[in-house]
Parts: sequence; structure tokens; C-alpha cells
Amino acid sequence: MRISAFTSSLLIVFAAATAHAQTGTPPPDAEALASGPSGPADAPTIDKPKADSTAVTVSAGGLFTSGNSRTIALTLNGAFDMRRGNNGFGASVLGNYGEAAPSPNDPMVTSAENVQGRIRYDRYFGDSVSIFLIGTGRYDRFQGLAFRLNLDPGVKYIFVKSAKTALWAEAGYDFQYDVRTEAGRRELDGDGNPTGVLLDPTRIDHSARVFAGFRRAFTEDVTFSTGLEYLQSFITTDLGDMNSRFNFNAVLAAKLFKGFSLGLGFNAAYDRLPIPGREQLDTTTTLSLIYGWAQTAEKPKKEEPKCPPCPEAKPGAAPADPKAPATPAAPETPAAPQTPDAAGTTTTTPDAAPATPPATPAPSGGDAATPQPQP
Repeated sequence: MRISAFTSSLLIVFAAATAHAQTGTPPPDAEALASGPSGPADAPTIDKPKADSTAVTVSAGGLFTSGNSRTIALTLNGAFDMRRGNNGFGASVLGNYGEAAPSPNDPMVTSAENVQGRIRYDRYFGDSVSIFLIGTGRYDRFQGLAFRLNLDPGVKYIFVKSAKTALWAEAGYDFQYDVRTEAGRRELDGDGNPTGVLLDPTRIDHSARVFAGFRRAFTEDVTFSTGLEYLQSFITTDLGDMNSRFNFNAVLAAKLFKGFSLGLGFNAAYDRLPIPGREQLDTTTTLSLIYGWAQTAEKPKKEEPKCPPCPEAKPGAAPADPKAPATPAAPETPAAPQTPDAAGTTTTTPDAAPATPPATPAPSGGDAATPQPQP
């Protein structure tokens, strides 16, 4: 019984294999155990790399008058900004110097002398939020500062950012450390005369800081930028209780040619508690020639995902085309039978040979079968 069942199984397998061989039907395609990308639409999406950028600006301006009064004023400003991925770096320097004489016979005396440098680092989280750290150093002869250090950590949020408009705000903390000059330690009365009181050689202040900035490109050739900073102290120093300070700047620039622009700038610094005998408000108006250079890394070209390579054909004989079965060869014509004549000799019948029997047609879709003569 088992031998009979095994024999039947072999016959079924053999019959199936024979049917595939006779009909020319290829075996079914193998199914993948895990599905893969079927085309470019199924390729995984890769985040676009952020464009890296570098920008440098340099500006210089001056003023010279002669005649009844003489004035010489120079200003120099430079800025560097760089973005690499989610990291931003910046640096700037600003210097002003001036001399003046109220009459032709008076000697020239220094009327302005200050230098300020600033560095900044931003760490971006997305396109709108960053945390930053700013370090600023300043020397100002007429404010009585041999050196002023400001450290400002904080957070920045960008409300609007486009090719023409940018609006952002910053909030954080300000640490200020002042080293005063000898002249800056002397307290002055309302007429500018020393009172004989000496202030401390150094001073430390802690404040909350907020800043708002705006930039607008009216055309490709005209841009305007401005910023307002407010610092509110929350401690008491030798100058008074809880000082307040404002810093404002604005620049209107018009492009001239090949990276050169003409800029009109205004800066204002207000200190509610200055060193006694000094003014609370300092302003500066400048007309400068600005040169700017910027470079943005080109975005990499989008590459279409490549389809998986086709499997190589295995060496072997090419299968016969099932649509074009081979034509069977005609069978040979049998020789005519020999008929004995009356004399008993054998002769060949002069009649024509019998017609060739038709061949059996090959089965549809399979290889040609061996032709069989009709009975």
C-alpha cells in the first residue's frame, strides 16, 4: 500500500514536470520574503542639508573740516558671520576717533576715542530657535572706561525670515565688569569740576537683557536694519540702585557697484546712572562706504534613487520559442513493392509512388512532437 502511494506521488510529480516541459510554461517566480523599494517613489526621504554661508562686511567713513573750526573724524567697522550646519559664529569690531579745534589758532584736541569688539556663538534648534553666548569688550576714553566686559547668554527666536524681511527677538542675562580709568574714577560736579571723591576702580553689574532686531530689503539695492537693546539691572552699585540702559542702532545702505554700498548709520546709548559729571546720552551719526562679500554653499544636486541591478542570466542553452514550433520533417517515401511477372522475374511497378502522409501537428504551446505516418 505504501509502495503504491509512493509510486502514485512520483507519477504525479513526473506528470507535472512533463506538463511544464511539453507546454513550455515557465515555473512561477520566486516571491521575496521581505519587500523592498519598487521604484523612486518608495525610496527613503533624506533631510536636505542646511546651506552653509559666510559673510564679511567692512565699512569706513570720515569727516574733515577746515577754516574757522577744524574737525577730523574717522570711523571703522567690520563684521564677520559664518553658518555651518546648526552652528553660527560671528565677530565684529567698531572704532571711532576724532579731533577738533574750536578756532583756527587753538590746538587740536581729542574729541572721540573708543573701540569695541564682539564675538558670538549660536546653536540652532531648527530654523527659528537658537541659544547663544555673546562676549563684548569695550574701551571708551570719555566714559572713563579702561575696559568693559559684557557676557550675555540667552535665547533667540526668529519670527520672520525671508529673502526680504527678518524679524527676531532675544532674551537673556547680562554680566558687566568695568575697569575704570583714573579720570573715570573722579566724580565731577555739574560744572565739570572734580569734587575730590574717588569711585571704586572696578564695578560689577547684573542685568536682564532683551533685544529686538529688524531687517528689510526694499529692493535689491536698498536695505534697512535696526536693533534696540534694553538692560535692566537688579542690584545696587556705587552709582545707584537698579540702573537702566538702552542701546539703539540703525543703518540704511544703498548699493553702488560690485559689492560697494553707501551707508548712513545712527547709534545711541543711554545710561540712566553714568559716572557723575558725564552725560546720560551718547549719539553717533556716520556716513560710510561699505564693502560686503557673501558666499553660500551650493545645495547638492538631488540624485534619483537607483533601481536594484537586474539578475545575471545563468549560462545554458536558450529555450525554444514556444510561439514558433519547429516544422516536422516529411517522412521518406517508401520504395515501390516489387511485382513478379509471368516469367517469374521481379520487376518494379512503373506507377507513381504513394502520396506522403501528413504529419501530426505539434501540441499548442509546446515543443514539436515526432511526426507519425498515417496508417
